[in-house]
Amino acid sequence: MEPTVHDVLAFHRVDRAAYEHLLSLGAGRRPARDAVALLMWLQRRAGVDAVSRVPAVVRTPAAAARLVGEARAALLHGAGAPPPPPLLSLLCGEAADPCATCGPAGEAARRGVAEVLGGVGALVFDDRLHATLLRHEEGGGTGALPADLAAPYCLRGASVRAAAAPPPEEEEEEEDGRSLFITFSKGFPLTRVEVEEFFTERWGDGCVAKVMMEKAAAGEAPTYGRVVFRRAAMAAAVLGGRPLVKLMVNGRHLWARKYVPRPPP
Repeated sequence: MEPTVHDVLAFHRVDRAAYEHLLSLGAGRRPARDAVALLMWLQRRAGVDAVSRVPAVVRTPAAAARLVGEARAALLHGAGAPPPPPLLSLLCGEAADPCATCGPAGEAARRGVAEVLGGVGALVFDDRLHATLLRHEEGGGTGALPADLAAPYCLRGASVRAAAAPPPEEEEEEEDGRSLFITFSKGFPLTRVEVEEFFTERWGDGCVAKVMMEKAAAGEAPTYGRVVFRRAAMAAAVLGGRPLVKLMVNGRHLWARKYVPRPPP
């Protein structure tokens, strides 16, 4: 019998708990996700029980920051990152050397993490699915499963993508209505990647559909851009009922307001 999304979420409760534990200690969503995905891959590759040890080993914000930093270094450098990272080594135990397992320059680890995120990770790190699961369980967990949870799970199949995707009515929202116009301080521009990572870490994976930047002249940095969210509610959440908000991104200011398209000539 084919497992459902609910079955997969139930099986990976420990992985989700480790992810939420890192978030509670102040880790960003994407760094926490990548760290847990790396541990999931190491656990599968080396046969060690690494993820379940996270709450016991990582108890402070400093330790959480250290773990996500070690995970990032392992993904970037792999076996070329001396000495072996202490927290990753402690979580993996004596049975596995995390740096050696990650391979030269972290290539094996990056492929492994991408495989996790493209498979069960699409469900483990999906905040919307877990909110649905929580509501179902708070209601006693009886009765018919919500459609998202009852959907069949197929590795790398359309079922996973359908479960993680926004509802069809939300996808049909006009792009302009779920966009924010952003500007930067003169001389202190931001890159497309920095903007996307900022919103993703604060409002969840998958909240941003795309980021568009001003096509500046050669040698000049863009001064404005546009962020298109998956849903209009996400853009509204950023503004919080205000016409203009000032945000701090990597030590630089970003101003955001509702996007108003120019009328056709």
